[in-house]
Amino acid sequence: MSFKEVLNEDEYKALEAIAYQKSKPFCYVCYQEVKEQYCLGCGSDDNMRLVDGYGVEYGIEWVIDYFIAENCAPVDPDFAEDSLRDCYGETVKVGWIEIDPIEAIKELDPISYRIAIDEYLDGFRGDGEIVEVGGEDYWKDDILKFNENNELKEDAA
Repeated sequence: MSFKEVLNEDEYKALEAIAYQKSKPFCYVCYQEVKEQYCLGCGSDDNMRLVDGYGVEYGIEWVIDYFIAENCAPVDPDFAEDSLRDCYGETVKVGWIEIDPIEAIKELDPISYRIAIDEYLDGFRGDGEIVEVGGEDYWKDDILKFNENNELKEDAA
């Protein structure tokens, strides 16, 4: 699920406010920052958003995506493997060989292993605990912590 589908209206508005605070209006026609609502060069109010050191583009969602990617760690897929490992114990015995069951499944049937990992992660996505931002998975709680850490700056707008 995307963050817009998972976050409530207030949480999303807080992300938008952060994105507006941390980016600047930019006139692409005059190729300059805009200090007020209108460009002093051409008078346009059709401003893009500029993120210093990253880029300029229309809209605010890409700014939100950028700041989440810069400030939140993507979901580590190893946590799913570790959770599966907890379910099946440390080792299994096949003949005279003792082996980690997850490593055995990965080696013997990589497709079913990938399906199991994807289904495990899909459960978190379906519950809204993992959200997709810019093609990457993030924990919703990390995004909310980012909101909280930047919340005090909301009054500066």
